[in-house]
Amino acid sequence: MSTISAPSLRQPSNGNEAFCASFSDICLIIAGKRFMKFTFLLISLLFCLVCFSQPASRNDVYYEHTVEAGQTLYGISKKYNVTIEQIVAVNPGADSGLRQGQVIRIPQPVSSSSKSDTYFVKPGDTVFGIARTYGVTTEQLMELNPAIEKGLIPGDSLLVPALQAGVVSSNPAELQKSQTSYDIVVMLPFYTSNKDSLTSRDIRLRDAAIAMYRGIMMASDSLKASGLRAKFRIIDVVDDKAVIQTVLKSKEMNGADLIIGPLFKDLVPDVAAWCSANNAHMVVPVQQPNRVLLNAPALSKSVPGSVTQWMSITRYVLKNFSKENVVLIDSKILDDRKLVEAFKEEWYKITKDSLRKVVVCEDLSNLKIAPLLPSGKCVVAVPTNDKKVIAAIWRSLGNRNDVDVIGLESWDDMEAISTEIRNKFHVSFPKPTFVEEEDEFVLRWKDAYRKRYKSDPIDFSYVGYDVALYYGTFLSKFGKVDFQTSSNTRVKTLSGNFEFFRTTTDGGFENAAVNIIRTNNFQLHRAN
Repeated sequence: MSTISAPSLRQPSNGNEAFCASFSDICLIIAGKRFMKFTFLLISLLFCLVCFSQPASRNDVYYEHTVEAGQTLYGISKKYNVTIEQIVAVNPGADSGLRQGQVIRIPQPVSSSSKSDTYFVKPGDTVFGIARTYGVTTEQLMELNPAIEKGLIPGDSLLVPALQAGVVSSNPAELQKSQTSYDIVVMLPFYTSNKDSLTSRDIRLRDAAIAMYRGIMMASDSLKASGLRAKFRIIDVVDDKAVIQTVLKSKEMNGADLIIGPLFKDLVPDVAAWCSANNAHMVVPVQQPNRVLLNAPALSKSVPGSVTQWMSITRYVLKNFSKENVVLIDSKILDDRKLVEAFKEEWYKITKDSLRKVVVCEDLSNLKIAPLLPSGKCVVAVPTNDKKVIAAIWRSLGNRNDVDVIGLESWDDMEAISTEIRNKFHVSFPKPTFVEEEDEFVLRWKDAYRKRYKSDPIDFSYVGYDVALYYGTFLSKFGKVDFQTSSNTRVKTLSGNFEFFRTTTDGGFENAAVNIIRTNNFQLHRAN
């Protein structure tokens, strides 16, 4: 057994051996290729059972639920917005296992009156969040308000149960935590067991992992100073299904409350399933397709997908431009169509009116946009990466200098867009993470990072810090309640914000917070 310095992440002497280095409350596990043997220097913490509310009383009303194939206590508890402990309290033995066809009771609080209140939808609200606040299921809320199946619109009124004295709100700030310390597992690809056979891709991933790890360690210091009692375990996880299965069955996962990572799409479902079965939550800190959220109620995706980004663009455009001064470009390219439709649907959802100026790119050599734009401040939304379409946009706009052009995140470093064009048309784009380099807080953080690691932070350093700080703060404030309520958590981040919503009834959470970056005076600035 060798002890290594965590920041340096030196290579172990034996590729098949696992190392665990203890420093403060952080446990580093650099696992070998086969994960055949795990050794500890620290004794694992004994965690309290999670208990968020008292068992249901004899005066409660119950639903009868018939267990379906593959259902777990965790999934059922989330379906009915109750805790596992509440279900077990009225179904002794349920914690030992469920069988298909078994009928179990689900406790539901009884209010002293059947009176209803009116709730007005606010920006960022979700059906799930409103249902939790009023102590009902999403299905019950939809029964009262059938129209919300098409989506929530800020300003709409909903029929909700009246909150009576003695009925407990599910606001996490009002819940009593029983757990006082937490185990946070970080799964990143350090490639410690095969350093001599790394591809260029492996090296890029390793460098990103080290930067993200360092950001997480900076966050762990901030969290400890704020009073969070947590142990961080760092596990080397590469893109290997056999490896992740071995890790999930190992003692290193005992008591895990939160998992950050892994970075690989094919490993996410395995870890998400483990979290659902073990009352843990996981967050994926890099871009992944939204399909990873399907049937993954214990998973959060911290990077918004492209559709969510363009829904944010729609809201930004409606807030900053007159409806008559907006043009949407339809490239007719299949991959772009979902973004065009997302923009139009969000537009209709908010305005109750169709977007009137949509230019379909039939003949790029004869593309005419300028005639559609009145005088004054205008915007052209261009959801495409096609360089021919983009070049045609500039030609069509001619000498107009009062037009903003909004593109995709990839426009940030697209060489086909010159500096002069970017400045002339105030080229803008969505970007999940963006660092204001001259911000005083950022400058202080970068100075501390340089002193600690003798290097400059990169984007992944900021992401690691933000994700760990956000979720650690949530645990510190609320404990292990449903992370849907994390929209109530506000922390000072470096590169991005967090506003989560559940994508489907049985799905995971996607971050809806998007930075809109705009070019002005040859500089990039956050516009929203």
